Amino acid sequence: MHPWIAPLLHLLWPCSCPVCGRVGEVACPPCLESLVLPLAPHCLLCQGPFPCPRHPRAPGVFPGVLHEGKARELVHLLKYEGWKALGVPMGRALASKLPRLETDLLVPVPLHRGSPRAYNQAAGLARGLASLWGTEVAESLRWTLQRPPQVASDGAARRLPEGALAWARPGPAGRVVLVDDVSTTGETLRAAARAAGAAGWKVAGAVVWTWSPGGCKEG
Repeated sequence: MHPWIAPLLHLLWPCSCPVCGRVGEVACPPCLESLVLPLAPHCLLCQGPFPCPRHPRAPGVFPGVLHEGKARELVHLLKYEGWKALGVPMGRALASKLPRLETDLLVPVPLHRGSPRAYNQAAGLARGLASLWGTEVAESLRWTLQRPPQVASDGAARRLPEGALAWARPGPAGRVVLVDDVSTTGETLRAAARAAGAAGWKVAGAVVWTWSPGGCKEG
């Protein structure tokens, strides 16, 4: 790219990489890839080591990085500050560093009913993953009840009742990978996995941008 192109783009569409500050870039791919330091996968059911000796049939959750530092800041920009365009490049960064999971469909965790957000940040991540993995993306899950966002919940309030999420995609079943921005207790991913399983889909795993094993207020 010519040196004058980026400043010109910045004038027309003001943006700069939130990692290095380069103007004219929503986020530099090398910057995002440098943040992804894949953690060992954990069991979707109990958050123990994967493969899990307690739940040998349970799928794994594959996090890109711990929920801290710059990786956590990017979640805030994507989720709360309206930086919708960050979703796809963040998903590509995940796809470049994580092992490719064999799947027929990538399904993002849906927004809560009544959410004020105009876009689903997990869907952007899923599209970024799909662009490198060559997999279809479908927003096949829906909430069956209205709940406050997880950011407003703590402890027992995070536990979801049976049927909190439902599968809304018709047609033959196959393998599915769930996608979300942050995992803390894993409760939402477990609800999503139950909904997919009830519809006949095999959950091959879940991919998340960050994981906070000690719990946090964002996931």
